[in-house]
Amino acid sequence: MDGVCVPHSDCGCSFEGHYYRSGETVILDADCGRRCTCSYGSMTCSSHSCGQHESCRVEDGVRGCTPNSFATCWIRGLGSYNTFDGVMYQYPGACRLTLAKVMGSSDRTHFMITVEKVPQGSQGFSNVLKWLPGRSLCGKQTS
Repeated sequence: MDGVCVPHSDCGCSFEGHYYRSGETVILDADCGRRCTCSYGSMTCSSHSCGQHESCRVEDGVRGCTPNSFATCWIRGLGSYNTFDGVMYQYPGACRLTLAKVMGSSDRTHFMITVEKVPQGSQGFSNVLKWLPGRSLCGKQTS
């Protein structure tokens, strides 16, 4: 754009009046009907649609599919689990549960949250929450 030569793999794309960096993927059209990726100076597009519980919106200047609503799950104490749909479960003893994860294909960041009740000798249990964004792992222990 400023007259400087770059490797072909770094060439961006001028497409429908906008400039996109090489490797950039965007969702286009008012209905989020196209997903386009800039590669080697050429834009490649495929059909795209939002999920059943999503709407096409522009947020912070970026068009994409966003959830129509949000929900919360929570853990109380060492054995009470409240699910996203408001159902309360009691799990006695040691166990590992998946609290939340991305399922199926999604443009959203993939993650998984698990909780594990770990025996603590004769003193009972402690909860270990694990957040797995992509492939990295963080752990937080609660009592």
